[in-house]
Amino acid sequence: MSESVDLSSYAQNLPGWTGAKLAQLVQEAALVAVRKGHESIRQSDLDDAVDRLTVGPKRVGIELGHQGQCRRATTEVGVAITSHLLRQYENAEVECCDRISIIPRGQTLSQVVFHRLDDESYMFERRPQLLHRLQVLLGGRAAEEVIYGRDTSRASVDYLADASWLARKILTIWNLENPMVIHGEPPPWRKKVQFVGPRLDFEGSLYHDYDLIEPPVNFNLDDEVAKRTEELIHNMYDKTLSLLKRHHAALLKTVKVLLERREISGEEIDFILNKYPPQTPLKLLFEEENPGSLKFLKQEQERELEYALLTQSKGETL
Repeated sequence: MSESVDLSSYAQNLPGWTGAKLAQLVQEAALVAVRKGHESIRQSDLDDAVDRLTVGPKRVGIELGHQGQCRRATTEVGVAITSHLLRQYENAEVECCDRISIIPRGQTLSQVVFHRLDDESYMFERRPQLLHRLQVLLGGRAAEEVIYGRDTSRASVDYLADASWLARKILTIWNLENPMVIHGEPPPWRKKVQFVGPRLDFEGSLYHDYDLIEPPVNFNLDDEVAKRTEELIHNMYDKTLSLLKRHHAALLKTVKVLLERREISGEEIDFILNKYPPQTPLKLLFEEENPGSLKFLKQEQERELEYALLTQSKGETL
């Protein structure tokens, strides 16, 4: 096992995994390291093993065209970079991105892996944290609009569905956004187990979504919830869109790097955000010889390695 591997982070990011499951993870990582010819198990081997056990192995023979890869990369980068920007500028308590991959695995064509927060952060989520998470879910569609204009695609549909569900819960279940008076629903402890069969309508209503025993007295409640959910999503989407527009160069650079390398880490996203501050002109990116490379990152890592070796040799001399 390489000394740079932090096993505690994997235990935290994989809640519910037993000791036997974690042992299986290390065994799978060892097999990956052997296939790649590594002398020890590296962090990349463990990441690959996590993906194999959670999502599935790499799909061979299924490759998206360039346009499809661009759309998937833009959506995933938009979600990840929104979380990094919110953490950097608004001190948001949201998950930061660990890595992005556009390599097809299992039933997915791309994926974003986030670092999980501590358990207490999920037990006592507050309104700002939930609104920031809503912005993260809207980051994929906002990134598409920044790069492609109104010519958006279905690549961000899953994120939009999660955003709609979260906004609806903020308004109804948690009652955090401009608290609204809801009449007629029995308290949860008085609900009875009742099988109502499959829903026959497409979207369902508030009555069916939350397993209420009796219809609410306020028959306009569904319309009011839908209207306020739409308003909340529009407000958060506008904030996310303006945030990504200020970092257009960093967004485009990250997309190009991801298309070139197929995978990118969260540390590299932070490095790009530092190298391309807000309002950076796009012409600086287009003037680069290869916009999809990270030569400056490699050069800085080489300098840090040389400095570490130099300081180590000086210490041995003394």
